[in-house]
Amino acid sequence: MEQLREDVTSSICLDILEDPVSIECGHNFCRGCLAAHWSEVSAQGPCCPECWTPCSTGRMVPDTRVKNLVEKITEHLQEETEPQGPGAQPEMGRPVQLVHLDEEENLILDEEALSRCLEQGGVGDAPVCLVSIVGVKRRGKSFLLNYLLRRLRSPDARDGAWMGREDEPLKGFEWRADMQRVTKGVWAWSQPFWVPAEGEKVAVLLVDTEGSMDIERNKETSVKLSAMSMLLSSYQILNILSEVKDPDLEYLEMFVHVAEEVGKEYGLEPIQKLDLLVRDWSSSLVLGVEGGEEHLRFIRQMLKAKTPCKHLKALEVLSRIRTRCYLMPFPGTRITMGSEGTLRDMDEDFRESLRDYVTTLVSSAGQHLRRDRHGELLTGTQLAAKIKNLSDVMKRHRSGFASPCQMVITFHNQRVLDRAHAAHADFLKKKDDLSQCMDDCLKVDPGAMEEQLVEQRRSLLGRCREEMKELEKETLLMELEAELTREAKTFLETYRRRYQHHATNKRAMDRARTDYADFLKEKGSLSQRMVDCLKVDPGAMVQQLAKQRRTLLGRCREEMKGPEETLLTALEAELTREAETFLETYGERYQCYATNQRAMDRARAGHAAFLKEKDRDSRNPVKCLKVRPSEMAKQLAEQRGHLLGQCRKDMLPNEEALGTELEVELMQKKEALGTELEEELMQKKEAQLTELKAGLTREAKAFLEAYGKRFKNFAIAAGAAAGAAAGVLVLAPVAAAAAAGITAAAIAAEAAVVLGMTEAVAIGVGTGAMAGMCVGGGVGGGVGGNIAQQDMNRAEATGSEVEEDDPEELSDTTPLI
Repeated sequence: MEQLREDVTSSICLDILEDPVSIECGHNFCRGCLAAHWSEVSAQGPCCPECWTPCSTGRMVPDTRVKNLVEKITEHLQEETEPQGPGAQPEMGRPVQLVHLDEEENLILDEEALSRCLEQGGVGDAPVCLVSIVGVKRRGKSFLLNYLLRRLRSPDARDGAWMGREDEPLKGFEWRADMQRVTKGVWAWSQPFWVPAEGEKVAVLLVDTEGSMDIERNKETSVKLSAMSMLLSSYQILNILSEVKDPDLEYLEMFVHVAEEVGKEYGLEPIQKLDLLVRDWSSSLVLGVEGGEEHLRFIRQMLKAKTPCKHLKALEVLSRIRTRCYLMPFPGTRITMGSEGTLRDMDEDFRESLRDYVTTLVSSAGQHLRRDRHGELLTGTQLAAKIKNLSDVMKRHRSGFASPCQMVITFHNQRVLDRAHAAHADFLKKKDDLSQCMDDCLKVDPGAMEEQLVEQRRSLLGRCREEMKELEKETLLMELEAELTREAKTFLETYRRRYQHHATNKRAMDRARTDYADFLKEKGSLSQRMVDCLKVDPGAMVQQLAKQRRTLLGRCREEMKGPEETLLTALEAELTREAETFLETYGERYQCYATNQRAMDRARAGHAAFLKEKDRDSRNPVKCLKVRPSEMAKQLAEQRGHLLGQCRKDMLPNEEALGTELEVELMQKKEALGTELEEELMQKKEAQLTELKAGLTREAKAFLEAYGKRFKNFAIAAGAAAGAAAGVLVLAPVAAAAAAGITAAAIAAEAAVVLGMTEAVAIGVGTGAMAGMCVGGGVGGGVGGNIAQQDMNRAEATGSEVEEDDPEELSDTTPLI
C-alpha cells in the first residue's frame, strides 16, 4: 500500500494527487498544482516538472484511471486510521456509490462498497437505522443529507451550534445549486454514526438516491431504484416540490406497491417510517409539522372524495400513524443561485425549519431500526444479503421491472427458479452424500448417474414450465437449463473421479478378502486332520491369522487411492470378525482333538497293560492251562469293549455336553458354530473309535495266536509226563503199560477237546502206545490205542475246520506280545 501511495503522489506538492491530469510526456500531476507551477515558469515556456519535456498548457487531460486508484487508496487509508465499532465515533467519512446505472439503464450493485458500509466496522452484527431520501432531481436531497451529517457528527451540540459557522461551505454528499443532475444511482456515507437506543448502540447510515421521478428516466429504472431504496431504508423521506400534487401521489402509489411486493418477497416491513418533506412551501404561513399535518389532512380528504380512488395504496400509507408531512419554506435566492450552502446564504425561516426538521429526525433515528415482517431486528449483514439477492434478481430479469405488476410476475418466476435451483442442489447433495460411501457409489456407474441427472433436470424444467408466468418465460427456462447442465457437468466430473477411486479401492479390498478367505480355508482344511490340528495350538493360530491380516492390510494400503483409513479400518474389523469366527471353530476342534487323543492314548495304554499282564500269566503252565484260548478270547473282547466304552465316554463331543453346554452355546450364538461342526466332530469321533477298535483287535488277535500255541505246547508236555508217571509208580508191568496208555490217551483227548486240533490226539495216541509197548506189553498199547482211536474220531468231527498250526514251537519263556 505504501508503494501505491508513492505512485499516486504528486512531485510538485508531495501529496496524493487531487484531480489528476496527464500531460503529453505521460506524467501525472494535480491540476491545480500544475497550473500554479506553469504560471511561475520562465520565458522558456511550460514544460514537465519531472522530465522537462516542453508541453502545451491546453493539453492537460483528466486521467480517470489514476483518479479511481487515488480514491481507492484514500479510502483504504481512511479505513486504517478511523476507529471502528459502536464505541468509536469517526470524525470523517466519504460518500460511496452502492448502485450505479450502466449505459442500458441496468442497476449495477457494488457489493464490495455495500459490504464496507453494512458488514464491516461493527455494523454487521448491530441493528441499523437507514435514513434514505428519494424524489425528483435537483430539489435539495443531497443538501439535506449533508446537514444531517453535521448533526450526527455533533450529537452533544445545543442551540443549533451543530449547523456550523456562518461561512462554512457545505461538504459531504456531492451537490450543486443548478439544474444538472449530480447524484447518479444510490450513494451512502461510508461510515456509520452510532447513537444510543434501548440501552445499546445502533448504527445510523445515510442513503442518497438519484431522482427516480426524472423525466429522463424510464419507469423501469424508477421501479428498480424504488425497490432498492425500499430495502435501504427504515426511515424514508419523500422529497416533494411546493405541494403534494397528482404526479407525487402517482409516484407514491407506485413506490408503495413496489415496497409491498419487495417486502413480501424478502420478509420485510414495507414502509416503517415515511416523511413527506414538502420543499419551497408558499401556500400558507404555517410551516413545519403543524402545517404538514394540515396539508396531509387535506390530501387524504381529496383522495377520499374521488370515486373511485385512483391512489388507494397512497391513501392507505398516508393514513398511517407512522407517516407525517413537514413543510419547509423556500431557502433563499442566494442558496439557489450558486451558493456553497453556507448558513449566511439562507433565509432565516428556512434555517429555522431546517434546524427543527434535522434535530427532530436525528433524535428519533434510534427508534426506527430496520425490522423484518415479524418485528425482529435486522443486522447489517442480514440486510446486505437481501440487497445482494435483489440485485441478482434484477440482473437476471432485465425487463421484468417495467411496472409493479411486472415486478410481481418477476418475483413469482424467480421463486419458481429458486425452488428449481434448490431442488437440483438438494438432489446433487444427496447423490454426493451417497457417493461418499463406496458400496453406494459403485451401485451407480457414471453413465447411469448421468441419466439420473438428465431425468432430474427434465423433471425440474417441466415443473417450472407449468408454474412460471409468461414474462420472459422461455428465456428464463433456457438460462435455467444451461445453469443446471453446468452444475450437473461439474458434479459428474467429481463423481467419475470418485467412482474410479472407489473401484480401485474395492478391487484391492476384494483381493484382500479373497486371499484371507483362502488362507482360512487352508488352515481349516489342515485342522480337519487331528495330527495337523494338534501341531498348532489356538494361541499360535491367533498369531498366524494376525500376521496374515497385517500383510494383507499393508498391501491394501499401497494399492488403494488415498488410502482411506476409514475403509481400511472397516476391512480390518471385517477380517478380524472372520478370524474370530474361524478361531471359535478351530478352538472347539482343537479342544475336541486334544481330549480325544488323550482318551485314545489311555485306551491304548490300558489295552497294552492288560495284554502284558496276560502274557506274564501265560508263561506259567499251570495258569496258562487254566484259561483256554476261547476263554482268553472272551476276556480280550470284554476288555476291549470296556476300554472302547470308557473312551467313548471321555471323547468329545459327548451326549451330555451336547445336551447342555453346547446346546446353550449354540442357542446364544444363534447357531454360530452350527450343526455342521457338531456332525463333523461326531463323525470324526466315531471314525477314531472305529480305528481304535481295529487297532486293539489286531493286537488281541496277535496275542491269541501266540497264546494258543503256548497252550498247545503246555498241553502236550503235560500229557507225556502224566503217562510215564502212572506206568512207573502205580501199576505192574502189564498193568503199568495199560494204565500208561489209557492215561496218555485221556490226556491227549482232553487236549484235543480244548485245542480243537486232531494233531493233539495223534500225539496222545503215540505217547500211550509207546508207553504200553515198552513197559507192559501189548495189552496196554492196545487198550490205549483203542481209547485214542475213539477220541480221534470225536475230535475230527468237531475240529475239522481248524487251520493247521504253524510247525514253529514256542518256549515257555517266549513273550506272546
